[in-house]
Amino acid sequence: MRVAVIKNSGNMDTKIERILKNNKINGDFMEKFTRNSINMYDTIIFTYKNNVPNLSKVIEQIVLEKKILVVYINNTLSVGQFYNVLDDIYFSIINEQTLDIELPIILNNNPKFINEINLLNNEVNLLKDRLNTVNLINNAKRVLSKKGYSEADSHQFIQRKSMDLRLSKKMTATLIIENKIDF
Repeated sequence: MRVAVIKNSGNMDTKIERILKNNKINGDFMEKFTRNSINMYDTIIFTYKNNVPNLSKVIEQIVLEKKILVVYINNTLSVGQFYNVLDDIYFSIINEQTLDIELPIILNNNPKFINEINLLNNEVNLLKDRLNTVNLINNAKRVLSKKGYSEADSHQFIQRKSMDLRLSKKMTATLIIENKIDF
């Protein structure tokens, strides 16, 4: 895991560096945030002491891209500026007073959760695609039934046409629905 820490010129940097070193986490301290950091690191750490213009908007934009974990270290309980991303798995807010405990936990566990969520999202997308295909085929079968085909004949017709045209069943069903196949 590679962590980018945006420097804030204070004892906070020392504290973060100590926590990263104690937990054997690679951390690079950067003078300023650059968009290239998103592609180079797994996590980026900002603090309330950073001198980044529109920091809350920058953080929100990074989080919504869903490419990198963003950790924000704050000294108050105020989180209002982050209401759009507060519950996002790609965003964690830590109070400065609990930094020693929370930062290692977040850095060690969130990437695992993010990977698991991404795998589940991929599976959901595959299942949605399969469901969409089944629905399209069923709609194509309805079109064919209106032309006098039985359910079994409709199924056989779609299979045969798919093989003849060298198209997927999904594409063949779409063509049937759009009335672009002779039957």
